[in-house]
Amino acid sequence: MTALGGVALLGFAAPAAAHVHVDGAEQLSKGGYGLVRLIVPTESDAASTNGLTLTVPEGVDLTSARTLPIPGWTATVEREQSGDGERVSRVRWQVTDPANGLKAAEFGVFTLSAGPWPEDVDSVPLPTEQIYSDGSVVSWNEVAVNAGIEPEHPAPVVTLAAGGAGAHGDGHGGTADSASADGSSHVAASDSDSTGWLWRTIAVAALVLALGATIAVITLVRRGHVRT
Repeated sequence: MTALGGVALLGFAAPAAAHVHVDGAEQLSKGGYGLVRLIVPTESDAASTNGLTLTVPEGVDLTSARTLPIPGWTATVEREQSGDGERVSRVRWQVTDPANGLKAAEFGVFTLSAGPWPEDVDSVPLPTEQIYSDGSVVSWNEVAVNAGIEPEHPAPVVTLAAGGAGAHGDGHGGTADSASADGSSHVAASDSDSTGWLWRTIAVAALVLALGATIAVITLVRRGHVRT
């Protein structure tokens, strides 16, 4: 399994799309930090995927980017000067040995924790190049101009939700609990509601048991009187 470099084998569920795309399970907030999981299937029957390069578009100033280690692969985060600071410009993944490449009917998951994401857009395309062992390169860099028509080589897209209290997380890919206007945590409120429900249930159950015991005692006493 180590040599596969985080690859899911054919026995696992295959990705829904036959191209490089972003796993939509992780919700990112505008202005916040979070995880981006690139699902990378190998479409070639003769060559393996042994490299991946993600380019961050101009105007998307990610100041932080970290990669999740993948056995058998190396990752490099490239930066460039932007204004008064630096921004992440590219992230490259490369196999350490050709045997670790993603073979036909296999796919890999490449995880990036990054931010802050823009606050003035609803989505960010991430042009990505998929490099094969035979030297061929497939560029996933096309952005759909019609919502109903997908281009031949669509770029992976990160969808951003409206930010809010706690949307910026801890700056390292984590997210904080959402807070209400009075500063109380929604998670804490939910826990409180669950605890209250539990105690109410226990109280009702205890009352039912007490009533049942009382009825049983009265019945036994009456039977004793009748026999006497």
